[in-house]
Amino acid sequence: MKKNKRNILGYLSIIAAVISVIFFFLPIDDEIDAIIIGLISLLGIGFALASKEFWYVFIGTLSNITMLGIAYLLIIGTGFSKL
Repeated sequence: MKKNKRNILGYLSIIAAVISVIFFFLPIDDEIDAIIIGLISLLGIGFALASKEFWYVFIGTLSNITMLGIAYLLIIGTGFSKL
C-alpha cells in the first residue's frame, strides 16, 4: 500500500473522531445520537488500524475509542433516565 493512501486513511480516522464530537453536541435523540457516535467511532478505528502509520494508529484509535466509550456512557445514562 502506498504511503499516500496510508496518510489518507489516517486523516479519515481523525476526521471520524471530530465528526463524533460534533454529533455528541447536536440536539438529537440520545439513543440515536449514541448509535451514530458508536458507528462512526468503529469506522474511525478501522481507518486508523488500516493506515499502519504509528501516529495515525495511536491518535486515531485512542480518540475513537474515547468517543466509543462516551457513546456507551450515553446509552447507559439514557437507560437510567427512563427508570
